[in-house]
Amino acid sequence: MDHTRDNPLKRFKAFWIALLLVFSFGVALILLRPLTHQDGEGAMDVTAKARLAVKEEVDRAQSDALDAEALQKAIDEQLKTFPQNTKSKGAMPVPGAALAPATPAESAPAPDQPAEPAPAATE
Repeated sequence: MDHTRDNPLKRFKAFWIALLLVFSFGVALILLRPLTHQDGEGAMDVTAKARLAVKEEVDRAQSDALDAEALQKAIDEQLKTFPQNTKSKGAMPVPGAALAPATPAESAPAPDQPAEPAPAATE
């Protein structure tokens, strides 16, 4: 702005006009809100009801399909066919199956295999 046209009174007046404009815009928004927001159901409410209906139907079907007694009977049948003790290294035991105690011959290393070296001490 040119210094010859710079007037403190004009700046002061422009500040208050801008402040009044922002305030009036806020008041207009507050007054127009009840006219633009109705209490009816929106699209999100309608789709939420549809999703909840589908979820209830799926939950009901899943609970009807799950027969706890038949499931336990099938698990017991499978436990009978699993081996009682696995010889593979790192195998997980079968739940509910009794484990046979390890024999000393299985736990000791074979004579032709070297024993595992002890970890080196680091300083």
